[in-house]
Amino acid sequence: MTLSIALRGDTARFPGNTLPALRSASRAGADLVKIDVHLTADGYLVLIDERTVAAPGSPPRPVGELSLAELAAAREDVERRVPTLMEVLAEFEGGGPPPLLVDAGAPETALAADTLLRGRGFGDQVLFTGSTEALGALRARSPDARLMLAWDQPGLPPEDVTRSLRPNFLGAHHTLLTRELVEEIHRSGRRVTAWTVNDFPEMARLMGIGVDALATERVEDLVSLTTGRARGEPAPDPV
Repeated sequence: MTLSIALRGDTARFPGNTLPALRSASRAGADLVKIDVHLTADGYLVLIDERTVAAPGSPPRPVGELSLAELAAAREDVERRVPTLMEVLAEFEGGGPPPLLVDAGAPETALAADTLLRGRGFGDQVLFTGSTEALGALRARSPDARLMLAWDQPGLPPEDVTRSLRPNFLGAHHTLLTRELVEEIHRSGRRVTAWTVNDFPEMARLMGIGVDALATERVEDLVSLTTGRARGEPAPDPV
């Protein structure tokens, strides 16, 4: 089975990394939603694409220098409101781990997100990606952390990188993936994720060469291919 990953939610309909985008991707049947997580100056984990944000009357500043209140003031449109990771977890209460791929660029952000997830009982159950430093911090904390290493260069990452991080998935831009490379990655004991696949025939090609997960900005198209449901047909309720 090929996993479908919605990049920042259903961005065809809603702004990415917002609750409406996540809800829509979930309704469409995405297996995972990739979210970008940052730490605010006052210690909140928030979902936001940008690394710098301009609060009203102020020049752009890094997200890490802004408080949660300042971030809230920077977006007047309710649909674009910056949610906290705690709010996102509340969206998926009532069962197993939240279907999230957490992208954390900095080690302190990755560890803070991991601490929050462990506090909710989801230790080593949510998939993480991000910088090699962030993944290294997570691996040092837990030998069972689930990691996806993004590698956007031809061929495999250096052996010392994969040996130290021991990623479960190797992610690559879809244009770099061939059947031979996918088979080589599988022989190394890892699964393969293709980034950012928005073309329907390319989705089908990648599934045909054995890619394990596809990440897209067109989640309905991908889900219709991975599940065989008609485009726009709602996902069945979990049993």
